[in-house]
Amino acid sequence: MVLKSDRPVIAALRDVQVSVPPAVRRGDTATLHCYYDMDGESLYSVKWYKGRREFYRYTPKESPPMKIFPAQGVQVKRSASNESQLTLLGLSLASSGKYSCEVSADAPSFHTMIVTGDLEVCEVPKHVPSIHGMRSRYRVGDIVRGNCTSHNSRPPANLTWYINEAQANPSYIRTHKPFRERKNEFETSLAGIHFVVGNHHFVNGKLKIRCTARIHDIYLQSTERSIDEDRPRVISAASSANSNGKGANGNAVPYDHFPPYAENELDRKDYMTHLQDVTSGSSPTARPILPSPAPLTSFDQFRLPSINHLRWAFGPLTVLLLPFAHPLLSSLINRIAPPLRA
Repeated sequence: MVLKSDRPVIAALRDVQVSVPPAVRRGDTATLHCYYDMDGESLYSVKWYKGRREFYRYTPKESPPMKIFPAQGVQVKRSASNESQLTLLGLSLASSGKYSCEVSADAPSFHTMIVTGDLEVCEVPKHVPSIHGMRSRYRVGDIVRGNCTSHNSRPPANLTWYINEAQANPSYIRTHKPFRERKNEFETSLAGIHFVVGNHHFVNGKLKIRCTARIHDIYLQSTERSIDEDRPRVISAASSANSNGKGANGNAVPYDHFPPYAENELDRKDYMTHLQDVTSGSSPTARPILPSPAPLTSFDQFRLPSINHLRWAFGPLTVLLLPFAHPLLSSLINRIAPPLRA
């Protein structure tokens, strides 16, 4: 037996919900949804507000059912809007704000419910984040200092540092307050990193540092730097003896010639260690490599020094006067040279 209640069933509007995208890129399109359950009642109207200003109304019993009112930063696409959804075109920074959907039932109840959601229109950076202040090579015990910058966005990007694919220890991070650009309303984010390099930081001689910039779920860009481990360079005595003071191509290398240095290498007090051959019962010792001067003949002692040596020994004045003194000195040497050669 089925029992029926004598109490009348009361129809009522319920379960009103709104779906608003939390973040949208500037210039994009956004679709807002308003869900509700009339539960047997008739729909009277659906209204949308930005803040407290009504800009959209849908009344199914009126003709036309759709009405649009002006509001700052709001441009409605009619063909994609109805009683349950609303499409906004060409979003600008002025489109950000609170959007509310108000649903009303028809007579006799005219029951009304309203729900609200937040929409933020974002200006994303035009370029990936940049890393500054780091060298290309580090040794164990060195201090790594660097900054990551993400320019011209709104809101400012959230910056995160990673070391070898793992998020950096918070104690390594130096946070800075975002600052506003003078020429526009956008903001720039800045985050620093500062830590001492340890053996565990190098993987196969490489240290990878990455900075990631994120804005909600609509922007994610990264920049990575690969750093080489800088180790002391060691050569054996045998290899230096075979070279006989000559370069790789067999040509003599002038002592006043400096090879090109890599980035930031001149300020690291770099060194070259020379290991002597080890004989039985003796321990290796380290000594600097010194060139062995070639023996000079009697005539060679009177040879004129090069312009390069005079420049460092006697200064610019000697270099200027040398062309005038050269004929006299050459004549004197020619007179003295025959007896010396004999």
